[in-house]
Amino acid sequence: MVSQDCGLVNNGQDDVFVVDSAPNENGSVNTQTPVMKNAVSVTIESKDDQERDSWGNKFEFLLATIGFAVGLGNVWRFPYLCQKNGGGAFLIPYFLSLFVLGIPIFLIELGIGQRLRAGAVGAWSQVSPFLGGIGVTSIVCSTLICIYYNMIVAWCFYYLFISFQDPLPYEHCPITSGGNLTDPECQRAGATSYYWYRKTLDLSPSIAESGHIQWHLALVLLLAWLVVFLCTMKGVKSTGKAVYVTALFPYVVLVIFFIRAITLDGAVGGLKRMFTPKFETLANGRVWLEAATQIFFSLSLSFGGLIAMSSYNPVKNNCKKDAIMVSLINCGTSVFASVVVFSVLGFKAKTARDECIESLQYSISDNKTCKSLDDYLSDVAQGTGLSFIAFTEAITKMPAPQAWSVLFFCMLLTLGLGSMFGNVAGIVTPIRDLGLVKIKKEYLTGMIFLTPQ
Repeated sequence: MVSQDCGLVNNGQDDVFVVDSAPNENGSVNTQTPVMKNAVSVTIESKDDQERDSWGNKFEFLLATIGFAVGLGNVWRFPYLCQKNGGGAFLIPYFLSLFVLGIPIFLIELGIGQRLRAGAVGAWSQVSPFLGGIGVTSIVCSTLICIYYNMIVAWCFYYLFISFQDPLPYEHCPITSGGNLTDPECQRAGATSYYWYRKTLDLSPSIAESGHIQWHLALVLLLAWLVVFLCTMKGVKSTGKAVYVTALFPYVVLVIFFIRAITLDGAVGGLKRMFTPKFETLANGRVWLEAATQIFFSLSLSFGGLIAMSSYNPVKNNCKKDAIMVSLINCGTSVFASVVVFSVLGFKAKTARDECIESLQYSISDNKTCKSLDDYLSDVAQGTGLSFIAFTEAITKMPAPQAWSVLFFCMLLTLGLGSMFGNVAGIVTPIRDLGLVKIKKEYLTGMIFLTPQ
């Protein structure tokens, strides 16, 4: 059991852990209750408390934790899962998983890091020498996540830069060289899909062919790593200042998009498709599995970042309140982002259907028909397909598309950076705690970033 302030008290005996207790009936506090016999002793040296960095204030920690938990999955994965798994009915297993799994594990990670004052490896090793491997695997997971997640940040940088062009480069299909005909491949795939797969990524024909280096992506990837390094090189001292932007700016953009999205023609149809409950889907076990998986993914549980960030908190910080608040904010953000996303996608579907109906007037085929709005909305993608294809297509149909494109990719960029900060902390903090590398944190962070490259 962990008390409200998440503090464990060592009563001086090597084989006993005790937990801060609430006052008993006569008003005294019993701190001699043995909880675990023959357990590993946890010794927190005062020197470590004095030398260890700490957050500038409580608000910085909360912003960093929110930024770590609220990421790209809230915007491009949760809406897809919701409409795929029963609309509003999906919220039932989602919030049950939050209260049964998400918040308790979130609290455990915050409590362990805060009381034991160490990253994942050191904290789990103090709980039991046999559990140190959990911390090691957390470092491995965080490293792999950083490698692919920062590539997404690089894509956001690239799309942010091209958003200042007029017209947007993904707004229209290119004209074939030597003529005035539209590229046939682009006509089949659509302008935004063509630009994403052919111009941005330039995918090779098969996995057996490696293709060649995309220098425009290599440069923005270098920029992404440089930005992350500058924001994390001094640990919580530099990260604590960066999170004021990366954690708060996405909410500013979401509110702006919300105001615009709900006024678009077709927004109501998108919201209806999103939240109309289909309770029969709850009989499918996969729906419950995906709800629990999304909670783990969205709250960034078991990656070591939460343990690392909470280790810079005061020992007596009320982490129970923090865990509940951050978890609810995270899940509330997912629902709010879904309203924005499906309002915009409803507008996109309505526009596509209207264009199809208009084209029927000039069609020579008697068999050509247009899909229903529900069919258009059922084709919603997830991940990069939602952000770099479906959403960008909707942006091109709005007035002043450059402004909306800049805002959208700035939001994705800050969401990605906020998650990167937590994953970097999950790597750097345990390595420094182990004392394996006696160098400045700036140099250690730089070496870690260069190693996978």
